[in-house]
Amino acid sequence: MKNILRISIFCSLMILANTSSAQEFELEIKVGAPGISMTNEKIVPALEKQLYEFFNSNTWTEDSYQDHEKIQGNIQLTIKEELNATTFKGQLVVQTSRPVYNSNTSTPIMKYVDKNLTFSYDGLQNIRISTDGYADNFSSILSFFAYFMLGMDYDSFSPMGGDPYFDQAFSLYNSLPASLQRGDNGWTQDDKRQQNRYFLIENIRSPKFRRMREAIYKYHRKGMDKMYADFNQARAVILEAITDVGRVNKEINNTILPQMFADTKRIEIVDIFIAADADQKTKVRSVMLSIDPSQTIAYRPLR
Repeated sequence: MKNILRISIFCSLMILANTSSAQEFELEIKVGAPGISMTNEKIVPALEKQLYEFFNSNTWTEDSYQDHEKIQGNIQLTIKEELNATTFKGQLVVQTSRPVYNSNTSTPIMKYVDKNLTFSYDGLQNIRISTDGYADNFSSILSFFAYFMLGMDYDSFSPMGGDPYFDQAFSLYNSLPASLQRGDNGWTQDDKRQQNRYFLIENIRSPKFRRMREAIYKYHRKGMDKMYADFNQARAVILEAITDVGRVNKEINNTILPQMFADTKRIEIVDIFIAADADQKTKVRSVMLSIDPSQTIAYRPLR
């Protein structure tokens, strides 16, 4: 179903590219270690190359993708601490987008900052897709995000379309050793902030967040992809979707998904509603500030 939807949505872009491939991602990769005197200076370029090949050269689904259909985005890994010559702490920023139908623009699908990254890498090891069992923590983290990115992208094309990929990410979590599930800040269920990988996948698979996932579909497929036909109607649908996200945030306060939505869509939402009528501006600003209260300045143009 996803492949059929992609073909129909992007048929207007076929003139731009006619080749298809098995790879789903076309991600820019950046690895850095600012201010860190690395024991092995070859780690950073080797890791950057490995990450590029891991995401962009592997096959993750059974669908065929035209070049212009590939999931765009970037992965930025920042090493902040060297625990020893092969073990590091850092931060991973994951961002993706997809084209908007019948336009030359794209829309952001997800932005997530993983601040709980602890991994081992010696510059020589292979990073492997984790599907049938546990290989190592770093492979599991990267595979987790590959499947999560796929799930978010597929959700934007069909209602709950990302289920197979979110299920795969959760299966990957279940394959982790108990010591990681309990002791790694990126995986633990005991993190009271509820802002890590476990809660990311637990929340998105929970029936409590179904309305939000349906809002993601409505926002993109019935809103962004319809702007070429009737901008005002599409904007009204997007406001409905934002309102649904706000309701979820009100019902289940201080959870990770509404905040990720705000981090992903903040700039785009302001751009969409900057020329809206006063009533729409008031509504969208009120909802977004309830989700994203620390970003008052960002929504000032909607006053």
